[in-house]
This record gives sequence, structure tokens and C-alpha cells, in this order.
Amino acid sequence: MIENPIISDRHPIRQEEPRVVGCCEGCGGEIVEGDDVIEFVDGLMIHQDAWCAYDYCSKFGRSMRV
Repeated sequence: MIENPIISDRHPIRQEEPRVVGCCEGCGGEIVEGDDVIEFVDGLMIHQDAWCAYDYCSKFGRSMRV
């Protein structure tokens, strides 16, 4: 039996929700499969984005004048 491709669950146009794989330590947003990330040795991840890197450094870095 041939199914109507418009209503079939296996239709290539039908998109599934992206799988969440972690949380960005910079912005606090979800990291989903396919996102470009920077992963640190201890397992922390941030989006590969300048603002997320800035937020991460602001949270975990120490501000000082040299």
C-alpha cells in the first residue's frame, strides 16, 4: 500500500525537533545538535559566538588592573 507522502510520518519535509545536548555556559541557552560550540576540557560548552564567549569570561574570569 502506498501512503500519501504529505501525511506520512516518514516524509522528508517533516522536521523533528532538534535534540538538546547541553546548556551554554555563556548565555544560558540550549545547545542543540548542529550548533557550533566551543567545548572545554571539563565538559563545559559555549556557543561559538563572541557574545557567549564574552559572557562566559565575565562570569568566570577575574577582573583586575595590570
